Amino acid sequence: MIRIIVAEDNQIVREGMVGLLNDQEDLETVGQAENGLQVLEMLENGTDTDIILSDLNMPVMDGITLTERVRSLYPNIKVVMLTMHLRADFISRTLEAGAHGYILKNGNFEALFEGIRKVYAGDQFVAVET
Repeated sequence: MIRIIVAEDNQIVREGMVGLLNDQEDLETVGQAENGLQVLEMLENGTDTDIILSDLNMPVMDGITLTERVRSLYPNIKVVMLTMHLRADFISRTLEAGAHGYILKNGNFEALFEGIRKVYAGDQFVAVET
């Protein structure tokens, strides 16, 4: 079972993602957050996760800052950025921060699930454009 924390500031999008992820036999959402700081608090409080699926732009702490902190404090946890931005500068900043994946929100669900599974399986960096 792949354990996932979903970090997304839009409640409708976040809860929709949680529902879709939990419908997959091998994916389980273990937490939800509306910003990166809440994710770090969950991790500090013992939430056990394999992957953080994070929005790029969030209030309080964005996805890039979250990725940098997670890579520093929890190097075994993988971060996958889920965003609507297909821009080379965002992709390179995400990669430099240590993220393992970059998936576009306007893609299909199967591409999202496949990207998460590839990252979990050990692929270094997965970029999914659909």
